[in-house]
Amino acid sequence: MTRLQLHRLFLGLVVLFIVGAVVLYVLSIVLASRGGDTARHFDSYAIFAFMGAVLFGIIDFFVRPVMHATADGSRDVDTPLNG
Repeated sequence: MTRLQLHRLFLGLVVLFIVGAVVLYVLSIVLASRGGDTARHFDSYAIFAFMGAVLFGIIDFFVRPVMHATADGSRDVDTPLNG
């Protein structure tokens, strides 16, 4: 897997988790009017989804740049910086 493919995978996961967090948070607001513990569960799921997005963002930020380090200072073997 190339760096670009890995970056796109991590960004896709981040976007998926953020959209999931927003949907779950909106559902918790809608369900709060009915009462009960259902809204609280959706709110906690939204928090976990947001934490997942942050986690994959951190992984993308720190892990991806160190892949395929080369001697000329570039980080990608397929498209080196120096030529």
